[in-house]
Parts: sequence; structure tokens; C-alpha cells
Amino acid sequence: MSTSIALVEDDEDLRDEMCFQLCRAGFSVFGCEDGVSLDRHLREHGCALVVLDLGLAGEDGLSIATRLRRERPGLGIVMLTARGRLQDRLSGLECGADSYLVKPVDIRELIAVIQTVVRRLVAPAPAPGQQEWLLRSRAMEIVSPDGTVVSISGMEATLLREMATQGMDVVPRRQLIEALGHDYLLFDQRRLDTAVSRLRHKLDEACPDKSPIRAVRGVGYVFAMPLRVDQATV
Repeated sequence: MSTSIALVEDDEDLRDEMCFQLCRAGFSVFGCEDGVSLDRHLREHGCALVVLDLGLAGEDGLSIATRLRRERPGLGIVMLTARGRLQDRLSGLECGADSYLVKPVDIRELIAVIQTVVRRLVAPAPAPGQQEWLLRSRAMEIVSPDGTVVSISGMEATLLREMATQGMDVVPRRQLIEALGHDYLLFDQRRLDTAVSRLRHKLDEACPDKSPIRAVRGVGYVFAMPLRVDQATV
């Protein structure tokens, strides 16, 4: 069965084009012009994931995302918007988005992001006794397998969310830098290394027996233990 998607975009031409492209990619897509039509569709049909613009008439996308994350914690949310500032990106992620893309976006990138989010949504639960970290992104904290709560910054939450989307695969440095809202070619990568080093130190104190974040030389970083994102936490 194809993944069901609700695409919320108030530009009719763009909405029709994106729905067409996503349907060609094998998704089942329904276009909505605003939050009201989205709510009606969710009540009557439901879906697995919402692609959400921010600049909508009536209720804006940030408000919609916050409400959906509270009411439907298992719903995937991908924000697609012209707002490209770092603060806009962080606000979107803190409101509960699984991913944040800036227009214009190549349809292939959007498809890849949707597939990544869907894989995370349907990932099997850890086996009994398996150690797992829990990222409470809205509460700005991460919980170690033994229950130790570690406070994190917005930047650290973004890095952890990006690692969580990859499971226990390596996340390229470029992907992490762009998730933070920066241009990979202009960004001083030592700033990324410093940020990850600080985060690793926090997590190592909470779980001294096994460091969860590992560097892969010349490639990026990996969260080497199961990491679950609890979007519903406030």
C-alpha cells in the first residue's frame, strides 16, 4: 500500500504540480489549501505524513504543526517553506517537524526526505531489554537508557534529530550543517566539530560505559545506539 500524504500549500499551481510529482513517485497524495481543509481530510481519511507550508491564510504552518504534534504524535511532518533563516528552521523543528526544507526544493530531495521520515515512523520497536536513548526535542532534553535526563540546546536537538533520521547509519557532515541552516561551502566545519564534541561530552557523562556518538573520519557522525524521537513531549 502506498504511503498517504496530505500536502498543504496555498499556491494552487504549485500544489497541483507537487501532488502530481509525488503521485508519480508512488505516494497517495491529497492537496489542501489551508489548515481547515487539512483538518477535514484528517478527520475523514487520515494520512501518514503531512507536507506543510508555513505561510498560509488563517492558521499558519507553525501553529498547525504544534497542534498536530500534540494531537497526532505519530504523524510525520515535513515543512516546506520559503522561510530559510536559521531561526525559522529551528522554530519549525521545535514545533514538531521531522524535517524542514526551503523552497525551491528539488522534487527528488523532497521524495528522499519523505521516505526517510516514513522509515522512521514504521521502524520496529526495540527488542525487550535493548538499550535505547529517547530524544524529547520539544522539551530540549535527551534521556539515557538508564533514565538519566540531559538538557540540550536547540542546536544539539537539531543535530540529534538529524542523526535519528538515519537510524544507526553515518550522517554526512554536509547533511548536519545544512540541517542547522547553513551553507556547507561557506560554513567553518570546525564549528560543527566543536558542537558535536560538547554534545558527546554531555552524553558520555550520562552513559560513561558506552559513548553513543562516534566520529567517522572524513565522513561525518553516527549515533551508534537506538535513538527514538518523542515528538509529543512538551
